[in-house]
Amino acid sequence: MKTAVIISTRGFGVFRRDLLVDPSEVRLIGVFADRDIENLAAEQREWFDRIHVVRCGQDDPTPMLYSLVDLDEARDAVGALVAEAGTEDLSVHCYDEQNMLVAAEIRTHFGIRGPHLEDILPFRDKILMKDLLLKAGVRVPRFGHYSAERFAEDAVGYFHSIVDEVGVPFIIKPTDAAAAEGVYKISDLPGFLALEGDFGRNYEYEEFVEGTMYSVNIVSRAGETVFGGVTEYLVNSLDVPGGKVNADINLIDSDPRVARMVAFADQALDALGRPDGGSHLELFLTEDDEMVFLEVAARFKGMAGLAAMQRNYGVAFVNLAFEIESGVKSRPYDGEQIYCYDGVVPKTHGTVAELIEPELESDVEMTWKVSVGDLIEKSNSLLANGGTFLVSNKDYEAAYRDFRRLADYRPIRYAQAG
Repeated sequence: MKTAVIISTRGFGVFRRDLLVDPSEVRLIGVFADRDIENLAAEQREWFDRIHVVRCGQDDPTPMLYSLVDLDEARDAVGALVAEAGTEDLSVHCYDEQNMLVAAEIRTHFGIRGPHLEDILPFRDKILMKDLLLKAGVRVPRFGHYSAERFAEDAVGYFHSIVDEVGVPFIIKPTDAAAAEGVYKISDLPGFLALEGDFGRNYEYEEFVEGTMYSVNIVSRAGETVFGGVTEYLVNSLDVPGGKVNADINLIDSDPRVARMVAFADQALDALGRPDGGSHLELFLTEDDEMVFLEVAARFKGMAGLAAMQRNYGVAFVNLAFEIESGVKSRPYDGEQIYCYDGVVPKTHGTVAELIEPELESDVEMTWKVSVGDLIEKSNSLLANGGTFLVSNKDYEAAYRDFRRLADYRPIRYAQAG
């Protein structure tokens, strides 16, 4: 029997155990952080032969890091499995950005097949990532290492040095973060001087690129693309904390942008040494029709987006990745295929006075995470949202019209402005 270790509930929520050709072929072992286990539904808990609840990998985590497992405790849990039956039929699976390095370190430590630490680092270290892509001829934003020491010594001079290198406005962001957490857009010297200077972690600065954002979603097997699709973003993710809805629509395959952007993503993944399974790459398309790389992750996009993709393309993506990674086969997706995309309810700051559903031609499934009367604290993390929703329609043109309508949709009315 095969043994598959699942680290983190994120991404795994849309896995379909009922699609496994032979469920008795594999036993599932869960390793989840104490705050993350709450996201595992009662039905899903029944799928697991064993569940290990471990400490969070940080003592005082932000919501983005709630799912991070403690490396030592997770490694001990997997070590017990290795002691029981060895590594030949053991696989470790993770679809959560925060735990990609943890999973890779565990595979590396025990010699388990799958992406090891050196394979995942280019997808987590944004400086290494862009260095490799630059060498491969992929257009990336101009960038450099941020130095807290230079800021402390001469912040004004450092600002002008960065501007000379990448222009203004420019972006300051962590080299290992996700979900737009800890990202700053610097438009002038006062904005730069207002930074805390030393962020306590590695940061970079990079050119601000003006353009429409897209996500290229790839599934790879043995270095080849077995699925490629593209989603168009409604707004830049930096606009979401200000109250704009974060939505992205899956483009129809006949759209000429799809083949072009998938080819761009293939070039980038090949330069980084693409791992098996799911990946998603974000890029900008400028007014001059230039594609500019933003970042890439060796995992599928977020939960709501993945659920929408499965319905839109009629593919059980997590099952497909699981089969590629473990060898455990699944039957094809059996749900209705319908044009579908997701949206994220933004949160700003204030007391919630009213929750407003969008008026669209399409069907909408809302999942609220806030209630009337809640006091919302300000956050720039996309994970700290007020809910998610799925939009579906059998008519693509109608679905796209609704996508554009969402630009003016404000889901939450506040009793007091932030």
